[in-house]
Amino acid sequence: MLFTMSPLRSLSLAMLCMAGVEAQAGPVADTAAVIEQQAGAGDMNAAFKSAQTLFGQVWDMSPAIGFTQALLVEQPASGFGIYNPRASEVYKTGEKIIIYAEPFGFAYGSPGEGLYSMGFHVDLKVISETGDLLGDIPNLTELDLVSRYPNREFQANLTYTLDGIAPGKYVLQTTLRDKNSERSGSFETKIEIAG
Repeated sequence: MLFTMSPLRSLSLAMLCMAGVEAQAGPVADTAAVIEQQAGAGDMNAAFKSAQTLFGQVWDMSPAIGFTQALLVEQPASGFGIYNPRASEVYKTGEKIIIYAEPFGFAYGSPGEGLYSMGFHVDLKVISETGDLLGDIPNLTELDLVSRYPNREFQANLTYTLDGIAPGKYVLQTTLRDKNSERSGSFETKIEIAG
């Protein structure tokens, strides 16, 4: 399981870390100072818009795709954050393995008509309990979203079926490669095939 933090908590943490640090300079610290001024003046609409700008600045600074969530789930999520975690990492042979992930730090394409595109190429590696690479499947699938807004919330529903694999413990290494930048990021999911 990976470290989990919602984007708003991340933003709050970033603002707390910068509070009172005058020695730091740059656009992130400058925007945080503007938010403090706007909030202090009671202009919460402006402070919220500036907070969105700050979030975007931190987002754009990410050198790689990161994940606020990556976990086994009972069924594909019906929306961002709308999922049911799976209680066990043990599967029967041939049972579908469903993973929900929330990537961040991706870029946006411009398909026209004021739209934004977000998307990933998905690679999978299957690794044995002893660290042996058993399978390496590049471009297994693609994930895409087109929106009129540059969404920061992207739900990645991934379904794997490992037919023919022997009972045992495995690590599934999933890599998302951003279609709109050179960024990529990976996460690992432990599973067990019970037979």
